Amino acid sequence: MNFDEVTISDKNLFDRYLKQYKPQASELTFTNMFMWRNYYKLGFCEVNGFLCIVSVPGSGQPFCFIPVGDRDNTDFQGTVSKLKEYFTQKGWQLKFKRVTEDELEFLKNGNIPLGEIVKDSDNSDYIYNAENLIKLSGKKYDGKRNHINRFKKEHEYEYTVLTEELLDECKNITHNWCKERNCEEHRKFYCEKIANYELLNNYKILGCQGALIKVDGVYKAFTVGEMLNEDTAVIHIEKADSSVNGLYTVINQQFCEHEWSGTTFINREQDLGVEGLRKAKLSYNPAKMIYKYTVSVI
Repeated sequence: MNFDEVTISDKNLFDRYLKQYKPQASELTFTNMFMWRNYYKLGFCEVNGFLCIVSVPGSGQPFCFIPVGDRDNTDFQGTVSKLKEYFTQKGWQLKFKRVTEDELEFLKNGNIPLGEIVKDSDNSDYIYNAENLIKLSGKKYDGKRNHINRFKKEHEYEYTVLTEELLDECKNITHNWCKERNCEEHRKFYCEKIANYELLNNYKILGCQGALIKVDGVYKAFTVGEMLNEDTAVIHIEKADSSVNGLYTVINQQFCEHEWSGTTFINREQDLGVEGLRKAKLSYNPAKMIYKYTVSVI
């Protein structure tokens, strides 16, 4: 098996496989794979009608995403056998990561010899009803509405659709966000800013949708997302000046209202085990979780 590095020219290939696969996990978009490709050291190849994606990170053990393709009409078991052989030749244990519950059931029922199965709560996705994020109705969203009302009383603001002419504004917001958090030190080997810049530098080709919020004449927040599957959008980036009270709540609500009112669900990705991020995501009352697992193949 020969694995190629992921480049921007591979978008059409990835999209073709992902469209028929109808992914649930936030990682399974070309945009996500592309913007984080250097962090995860991703490689891919086509086997038996499947797209196989392998990660050989600088730290941590190599792993695979579950092969992407039409599992009903192609040789899934044979593809896993080839991956197992490849990993064994390298001296690695074959593990599938970011496996959803539906995929786990398929593995269990597919004559795949499974070993240890570990729930990966830190990387499980939060799924919300789009209508709830737009309307913020009911007592459970009292706090969110209060944040927005306070913001509107204290500031003049403008919602702007992200175009190529405004990409530098997004980079400036990202730079300031990372500077406040010393994210170069936090990430150690790979700053989140780099991943955000990868998306922004290829924004038109990737075909995402984005928006900014201008506060008192200055751009202070931006966000980017795209459709994950036919009824779910996924938010890849959301960055804001945290010193502006209510700004995160405003850009979340405005982006959903302007760009995602026609979809059913919004996937706001994982909390990465960060307590503050987990608390924030829970405060929006998710409709469900996409739980993920790490699965060893023996």
